[in-house]
Amino acid sequence: MDTQPFRVIIRVGVADIPGNRLARSHRLGRDFCSEVLGRELKEQQAGGFDHVHILPNFDSINPVKAWFLFDFNATKQVDRPQLSATIPHRVYHATRLNDSWIFTPRDHWIDTARKYCLTYNWGGKKPSGTVGS
Repeated sequence: MDTQPFRVIIRVGVADIPGNRLARSHRLGRDFCSEVLGRELKEQQAGGFDHVHILPNFDSINPVKAWFLFDFNATKQVDRPQLSATIPHRVYHATRLNDSWIFTPRDHWIDTARKYCLTYNWGGKKPSGTVGS
């Protein structure tokens, strides 16, 4: 299992995410962890945790595509200027086929997605300087 910190950005049609529209970010995060990482989503655990960011359009009632952002294995704060250089980024396009996800890596989207996601603090930093939500 990968224990190094990394950031994942997923592009998906919001209507493809089953369940309550207000829980889409967490549902996609849990499904990604299960299917790609082979583990559960770790929220607020000692020794590193995963942070689910809430981005625009995640809860849209319209069938739009949206970005979803997850920070995995966060243990310490990383300043924004160092985020791109020190934390690996992975980008996926997600689609559903029947009841299964297909997470397709999109390496050619990394630079664009990385710039967009720099507005979001690593690990969901609180204003007090601690990491967490």
